[in-house]
Formats: sequence, structure tokens, C-alpha cells
Amino acid sequence: MVGSGSGRAADGRPVALLAAVLRLRFPRPANLSSLFVTGRLESTGPGPGVAFEPVSLLAYAEEGYAYAESASCPRPPADGRDVRQLFGGRNFTCPGLRSLLRPGFRLDYGNGGEAAASSLGINQTHMFVNRVHCAADGAVRVYVAFSNMSDYSRYYFMVTEKAIVAEGFWDHNSNRLCLKGCHVVNSGSSRAELAVGECGIGMTFWFPGVWSIQERSFSAGLVWNASLKRDQGIAGYSTAVRGNFGGLKYNYTKVDEATKYYKQYGLNKKRKGKFPDRNSYLDLAFRFNLQKWGGSGYASPITIGSMLSDGSSFVLTDLSTRPAVLETKQRLLNVSYNIRYVGRWSQATFQRQQISAEGVYDTETGSLCLIACRRVNVSSSDCKILITAHFASLDAKAAQHVQGKIISLRGKTDPLFFETLDIDSYGMYIGQVEESIWRMDLESIMALVSMTLSCAFIAVQLFHVKKVPEALPAMSITMLVVLALGYMTPLVLNFEALFKHSNKQTVPFSGGGWLEVNEVMVRIITMATFLLQLRLLQLAWSARSSVDGSKHEAWAAERKVLWVCLPLYIIGGVITAIVHMRTNHSRRMMRQIARLMPSRHTFWEDIVPYGGLLLDGFLLPQAILNVFSASKVRALSPVFYIGGTMLHVLPHAYDAYRTHHFVRSMRPSYIYASSHDDLFSLAWDIVIPCGVVLLATLLFFQQWLGGALFLRSKRRKPSSEYEMVSTVSS
Repeated sequence: MVGSGSGRAADGRPVALLAAVLRLRFPRPANLSSLFVTGRLESTGPGPGVAFEPVSLLAYAEEGYAYAESASCPRPPADGRDVRQLFGGRNFTCPGLRSLLRPGFRLDYGNGGEAAASSLGINQTHMFVNRVHCAADGAVRVYVAFSNMSDYSRYYFMVTEKAIVAEGFWDHNSNRLCLKGCHVVNSGSSRAELAVGECGIGMTFWFPGVWSIQERSFSAGLVWNASLKRDQGIAGYSTAVRGNFGGLKYNYTKVDEATKYYKQYGLNKKRKGKFPDRNSYLDLAFRFNLQKWGGSGYASPITIGSMLSDGSSFVLTDLSTRPAVLETKQRLLNVSYNIRYVGRWSQATFQRQQISAEGVYDTETGSLCLIACRRVNVSSSDCKILITAHFASLDAKAAQHVQGKIISLRGKTDPLFFETLDIDSYGMYIGQVEESIWRMDLESIMALVSMTLSCAFIAVQLFHVKKVPEALPAMSITMLVVLALGYMTPLVLNFEALFKHSNKQTVPFSGGGWLEVNEVMVRIITMATFLLQLRLLQLAWSARSSVDGSKHEAWAAERKVLWVCLPLYIIGGVITAIVHMRTNHSRRMMRQIARLMPSRHTFWEDIVPYGGLLLDGFLLPQAILNVFSASKVRALSPVFYIGGTMLHVLPHAYDAYRTHHFVRSMRPSYIYASSHDDLFSLAWDIVIPCGVVLLATLLFFQQWLGGALFLRSKRRKPSSEYEMVSTVSS
């Protein structure tokens, strides 16, 4: 084929290319010894345009393949003779087989595999079965690639790695795939110039029907040199679950040994509370942290009694005919686990581990005792490992819900010995997560109601000053400014969050969009409240400025309020900053213990909690102004200051309730009574409500008996009040 085209130069300019010719070679027919489509694209010669380097093309033949005679299907290794019947009769499907073989296989060179590996030139750690094609009669052909990388999604079709092409058939009698293969070799200077080389390779794949602590492969395979003994092959195992667990069984082999250590370590001692059982299998999976050396991992149950979990979706299937109802009455349950973790300690042989474990779990004490096996090298394992863990009770309110140890049962002089590793887990049980979701829904409603009431109380105050005109100049400008800043701050933070998406707090288990809708509604009402507060401030300022006789006296009293409040605010800010830094330091230490990423805060987010404290004392400037002005004017509506007081007391009362009735997460997602908006702790939940109620009580008596009721003196001048003076227009 001949054609023309265009491209771009190195500097990005569009250029016209020389006419090109494309030559393709298709194998006719395609077979095991000739199945690559090859080609070359190159310039045709001199002429107008820019020349380009020749391009070599390579493809796997998709159509017109001619299968040879059937491959032999030797007897699999001893651990592969119990196979599952995934396909039977007409149920065999090529897409199903392709899906089952898609995950990578981890290669094992033990049990004579070194000889086969040496003769075949294979030394990689993983094998990938790609390009699976099938015929109507059950014939199958594949492209098998070998690599030291474990990401199977990258190896759809490769030309730079060790590879084998193979063909064969699916044996319905033995439920195995039997293949014979040939090496893929480089036939030219280009890496895309491939050809089929020496053959004599045997391959078989099957799906084990029995799992144990040593063998938990969902699929397995064997590669051997046909000129050697068939039991000297390279074994491949894949633990990735693809499909269902029909016909799969589990064989416990370490339960008796685990039971011995369960009694020896006193794990059978009675503990108070109710603990997860076989019906709460999701609670038995947990993420953990290694305290001393650093690192983290994940432990997930594979089997619980006679039930099996796939480790991801936790869909359970009966593995035996034993009635499950009998197991629910058992105290000790046979369990098996798959544990993955990464450590940052110095032992090179124990840095990145995936271990299998099985043992017993006590449903009455929440104690777990497991014997574990870890792979030391490609041909040996270390099964002298003991894992113990204590689960917290289901009704526990502590953030830590699993604590345990990983212990080596070997002597200290043994090369495989390692120091005891302490593990802990911070998280929630499923029931606690559901309670947290319910709590978040409740808090979203409370936040919406609270802001709506704030807006309503300001509206009531606006009606009050309209009904009682002398109330406007008697209101504290400082108080109104503090309230306005309090409503403005969350609006500023929300505006800043639009440009800092990485700092936005998200709730991973919220659903339905209700929280997002509620957040928008709260912002809208906050904006309306802020505007009403600005209107109230503007009216008070105008009224204060227009009072003729008492103008200077009113502003003098306001300046005294500032002289009193500003030092209090500054001193309180310094004290709060010190306490806040010490609290944050302890929280950072806890987050480091739990291996959580440190949260980043902007300047605004750091000062907002103290701003919340100032809002709690919003009546302080008004009370001080009443003292200096000795006013008896009902400057504030009872609904405004009593309602506002209740709105500042309720979050602290709720926080005290929440602390005792909900689990405090390491990453709490509080919507109402959040530490981002105010200061919350056992001490603050007592001090702040008492102070707020005291200010409201003082203001009540001031507006009833006079502002200077506590400072009465013979030398004090008679109480003065603001007087509205009518003006006569000329």
C-alpha cells in the first residue's frame, strides 16, 4: 500500500512527509510456528516532503489459525490433583477461560523447577497468559509473557520480554488446560522482528479445589521442558479471585497448634462485652499499624468456620455440608487469614510481606490466635510465626479496636528469628460506622436548624429595634461587629475552599448527596444571616451617630468597652493558642501512632476555633457597655440574647453526649459542634456553657434593674438613658 501524510518537526511546525509504502506479511495459514503479522512503513524515495525513519510493525494473528494435533496433558503435581470443575460439557466458554487466566502467576522454582528454568531460559518472577483464542471444539492458543513486574494490566502483548506461544485444548475430563509451546525469539535488528523458535515446551493450567495455609491459589499452572522429567517444572500460582467459589474447600492444618498457644497465652480469659462473631465477618477484617518499627498492613479473613470469603466483596459460600447453625453456638471458630503489610524497619528479610495464617477465634473474648507462614524465598517458607490479637467489644467507645502481636517462635540464634512486632488498629466496626452515618445525618439537620434559628433571632431583633427605637443607640457596636465577623468567617473559608480542593474534607461513606445539599443550604442561610447582621450593625451605627445629646457619651462608653474587651481577647487568644498547640501536638502524636497523614490547615482554619470562643461570649461587650452607660434600656430582645445563648450552649452539651455515646474516630467528620468551629473538650464543654449562661443572666438583670446594678455607689451619678429628641424641620 502506498500513501502520503503529514507530521510535525521537532520544533512543532507542521511538515509534509514523503510518500510512504506499507508492506504487511500475513502468515497463510497462521499456525504455531508462524503466527505473527509483520510489516514495515518507509519512505518511497526522493521527492517533495520530509523523509522519516522506517517503522517496523508487529501483530498477533487473530484469524485463520490452523491448530495442529492435540497436546498431551500430563498428571499435575500432587498439590494440583484436587481440581474444581469450572467447565463441564457445553459450559466451556473462551471469555470465561480468558478471565480466569488474566491475572498474573507468581512463579515458584522449587521442587526441581531450577532445572526446567535453566533449560528454558526462564528466570523471571511472574507469568502472564495473554491473547487467549479458542475454537468451537475446545482448542485454545495463547501468548505467554514472563516478567519481573507484577502488574498484569501492562502485559497485554509484549515484544521486549521473554515469551512463549502455545496451543492445545481444554480437557473436560481432568478440568485442565493442556498446551504445547515454542519460544518467541528475535529474528532481526529491530525488537519488533519476532519469530517462533525452538519448541518442546509443555504447559498446563488448572484451578485447585482445596485450599490450605500453604496453598491458596485460585488458579495454578506448570511449565516444563518436554525433554526433561515432567515433575521437574516451573510452578505458577495466582491468588487473584476471578469467578465463584463453587466446589472449593478449605483444609485446616494448624488449628491444633494454634489452640495450644491460645491456652498458653491466656487468650481464653473472660472479658466483658460482646465481640464480633461469625455473622459479623466484616468486623474481623482490619487495617493495622506496627508500633515500634513503623509500617502498616491489612488482615482479611479467608475462611470463618465452614464459610469462605473472597477478601474483597466478602461474599460467603458454604464450603461443607456441616450445618452453619451449629457453628453459631461454638465459642471457638476455625479461621484463616490473609495478611499483607509493609514495614520500614531494618530487617531486610521482613520488609514487605504477604503471609497466610490460620487458627482459632474466641467469640466470647474477642481473642484471635493464628499460626502464620511467610515466604522466605522461592522454595521455602517460615511457618514458625504466632499472631495474637484482641478485638475491642462492639460497644466500646475507644478509637483503638484491635491490639496484638506478631511473634517469632524460633530461637534468637535462628537466622529467621525476628523481634516481636506490636500491632494496633484504629477504626470502627460496621455497626459503629452505621451509627456514625446516622450521627452525621442528625448533625447536618442540627446545623441547618441552628443557622436558621440564628437568622430568625436577628430578624426578631430587627423588629425589636423598630418597636423600641431607643434600643439602637444602646446596642454595643463591638458585639455587633463580633457577630458579623462570626458569620463572615465560614463564608470566607468556603470561598477559600473553592481554590483549595486538596484541603476539602470529604466523607467517604456518605451517600445520596444529602450532606452536600444540606451544606449548600447552610451556606445560603449563613449568607442571609450575615446580611441581616450587617443591616443591624448599620442601623445601630447610624442611630449612635445621630444621637445629639449623648453622642460623645455613647462613643466614650463604647471606647471603654474596647479597652476592656481587647485585652481580654488578646490574653484569651494567647492562652487558647498555647492550649491549642499542646492539644494539636498530642493529636499529631496519636496520628503518628496510627500512621495517618497529617492534616494541613490554612491560617483561617487555625484561628476559627478561637473565633468560636469569642462568639460564645458575644454578650460580653453588651454587658460591659451597660455597666459604663448605666442604661436601663432593653437594648436586646429576650428572644435574641436568650435564643442566641441556647444556640451556643447546645453544641457543647451535644459534644459531651457525643463523646460518651459515639466512637471518636482518628479522622472525625463532625458537621455540628465541630472542632473547626469552636473549642470542644471536657473542660470547654463545662466552662463555656457556664460562662454563656452567666452573661445572659447578667444581661437579664441589667435590662431589668439597670446596667450598674453591681456597681452601685453613693458617688455614682444618677442613671442616664438615651433620650430620643425630636427635631423640627425648618
